[in-house]
Amino acid sequence: MTEPVFDNVEETLFVPMRGRIFCSKKYPQIFKDEKALEISAQLPEKYMSFDRDSEYTLMASAIRSLNMDICVREFLNKHPDGLVINIGCGLETIFYRNDNGKCLFVELDLNEVCELRKQVFGQEERDILLNVSLLDRKWIERVKSISKGPYLIISSGVFQYFPKDDVVGFIRMIKDLGNVELVFDAVSEFGIKQSRKYMKQLGKEDALMYFYTDKAEELVKEIGGGCYLVKEEDFYSRIKNKSQFKFMTAVSMAVSDIFHMVKLVQLGYMKH
Repeated sequence: MTEPVFDNVEETLFVPMRGRIFCSKKYPQIFKDEKALEISAQLPEKYMSFDRDSEYTLMASAIRSLNMDICVREFLNKHPDGLVINIGCGLETIFYRNDNGKCLFVELDLNEVCELRKQVFGQEERDILLNVSLLDRKWIERVKSISKGPYLIISSGVFQYFPKDDVVGFIRMIKDLGNVELVFDAVSEFGIKQSRKYMKQLGKEDALMYFYTDKAEELVKEIGGGCYLVKEEDFYSRIKNKSQFKFMTAVSMAVSDIFHMVKLVQLGYMKH
């Protein structure tokens, strides 16, 4: 494998990876990412220091991956030969954490990210890279040519950076896949205001956040076309013992769930 080249790579690409490695080392009983630990030595030191983030920020990334893993495993338990589509894959290692030896994964991202993934992970036969925008319809036909489904689409920490019209348009577009469900994390209006403040503190005012939803049921009504709500749950609801974290981490998680600031949403389309 060639040595990865990280020149001009956006720092935000490494935030979720930092979180997964941090949790794997400090709280492996909650979440452990063996692949992330394996490749951590390849990653630039300047991007991987845990001092850059609060424990809450690091754990938020890890728990996002934990939540997605649970949904992926539920899907693959029902459909071992199914196809999982990871929108805005970045350096996510979800294929390695959930590979059952039969399923297919499609990783969707822009060209520079796909090239970096090849350098870091190599290329897996059942983990297929597509360098295309999520808003470009051509990936739909490409996916249908790979597998007849069923399909599970996951979007982790992505939709917030798109205007609502684009997100709604994307969710309407995936109906063309037929037997498909979509899982994504979403913030409330209050939550996105807090996130904007945090990004400003980081000096990332250009990383604007747009999309939010206070009630998934209302979003589903707006989407229409046979879209239905599978589930909506608070982001940290699966972490029963929050007292194991630092005090402010535990408080931030509890406040987030009490006020429904961040949620995991799963949608589907009526089968025909």
